[in-house]
Amino acid sequence: MSRVTIMKAAALALAVVACTAVVPASEAAGRGAELTLFNGYYIGSDLYTSVGAVGSGAQIGLSNSYMYGGRIGMDPNPRLGVELAYTRAGSDIEVKNGASGFAPAGDLGRLNLNSYDMDFLFYQDTPSPRARGFFTLGFGWTMTEPDIKPLAGGKTVDSNSLFSWNFGVGSKVDLNDKLALRLEGRWRVTDTAITTSTGVYCDYWGYCYSYSSDWYNSGELTAGLAYKFASR
Repeated sequence: MSRVTIMKAAALALAVVACTAVVPASEAAGRGAELTLFNGYYIGSDLYTSVGAVGSGAQIGLSNSYMYGGRIGMDPNPRLGVELAYTRAGSDIEVKNGASGFAPAGDLGRLNLNSYDMDFLFYQDTPSPRARGFFTLGFGWTMTEPDIKPLAGGKTVDSNSLFSWNFGVGSKVDLNDKLALRLEGRWRVTDTAITTSTGVYCDYWGYCYSYSSDWYNSGELTAGLAYKFASR
């Protein structure tokens, strides 16, 4: 998916917000904010793939891991929600599908990810009056905190701030007037800002790799509690 396509999707989402967020004052009055704290499961994928005959077909990627975060937002109308979100995930870097002659599959380091998003929730009715389903679309950036073994020549991996977007589905189930259970799954796409064919490096042991893709994909399965602040 090209960056132009992503920009078009962002423009479409903002257009939808502009069309749906305007509601009569009597209907919008009294809508309070909602704070959600969540825990979840981060699903990692490949970062690099080996190049050359030796170790060909092997990859280095992020392991699945624990994640957590929080969201705060409000619903301008019954069909639309807008929120700001923070997500923290940290994964070990591991060799996948290793081949003979490939780099040692020991401790390669760790990569921590801090994601900041603005999300739009599009609600759908369900058979239960206490539950609402939703589709979510969000945009923001991911800040990386690498703790990786030195590369060849003593180079280190720098932190980066990378554009990302996400989409997913979920449900909110009211437990009482103040609390709701929130369950959802998301797919996150992060721009590595590197062209696949040219992003090659050699590691501490002398093995060389190229980036698997200039878009890094990851999954998120989360469960949390949403607290509804008192409406005016």
